[in-house]
Amino acid sequence: MLAYYAKRSLGEEFEQLRRPISSGMWVNGTSLSDAELDELIKTYSLEPNIVRDIRDRQELPRVEAKGDDLYIFLRVPRLAKSGHVVSSPLLCVVRPGLFFSLSLSEGIAPDSIHQSSLPVTATNTTDLLLIVVAACVSAYQELLKHTERSINDTGARLRTHEVTNSDFIHFVVVEDNLTSYHMNLGGIQTVVQRLASDPHLRLKKKSLEGLDDIELQINQLLVAVQSYSGRVESIRNAYSTIANNTLNRRIKTLTILTVLITLPNVVYGMYGMNVGLPFADEPWAYAAIVGFSLAFVTIFYLVARKMGFLR
Repeated sequence: MLAYYAKRSLGEEFEQLRRPISSGMWVNGTSLSDAELDELIKTYSLEPNIVRDIRDRQELPRVEAKGDDLYIFLRVPRLAKSGHVVSSPLLCVVRPGLFFSLSLSEGIAPDSIHQSSLPVTATNTTDLLLIVVAACVSAYQELLKHTERSINDTGARLRTHEVTNSDFIHFVVVEDNLTSYHMNLGGIQTVVQRLASDPHLRLKKKSLEGLDDIELQINQLLVAVQSYSGRVESIRNAYSTIANNTLNRRIKTLTILTVLITLPNVVYGMYGMNVGLPFADEPWAYAAIVGFSLAFVTIFYLVARKMGFLR
């Protein structure tokens, strides 16, 4: 779907247009079909080989220049129902008087652009690019907060719940998400560094300061990703230790119970033989054998408990 926006002065809001205009316009394409993509290439004379790279779901962030146009690939994240964070390529095209943001998925929501504190018009396509990059980084920041809450909740459950297979599967999902954050944020950081020195943009001092702020935010997020990865590893190791300890205690308890059950059978087996046995004709022999067996089992139980085998 294609949407066209214009903003002629700093005090106005972005206005959605019914029809495209020749200059001073932001073209926002989300969930684009192949026909819409080809129409954009034809209408605005975009570089087809670069624009069609957006169809590659694994396209990494990069910057390319063709003539007066600058093509910037980013990756926009979203949270899937499975809990995985998936990202898709977003292509930004900067041209004097025109700005394009194109994606085959949801892309950047226009509301995140409208709410930006940076004053910009649709004709200032360079600053509009910075706002889109900042919105993309902010999307990672929000998802990283969600991941942090998930890690904290999992750590809290460690104190009150036993380890289950779903816990280990959850750890795999969290680690996959952190890996995705690190890879995509690292790619966007490279793009930001390239934009700061790109001769096609000719950024002003204020725009360069904006890029510095974006790079600083990315660095902070990368540090957070590394920190969360360490926390996940610590929690997983604690889960593994607790699981092994619980298993050892259960095996130890079952072993002691097996011995307690086996000891009386030794005595009963001896007095079940078809041979002459001491006290076989005494009326109190049965009670004595049972009493001796119970006493033997009790003594063994007390000794095992004192030695710490049963807790």
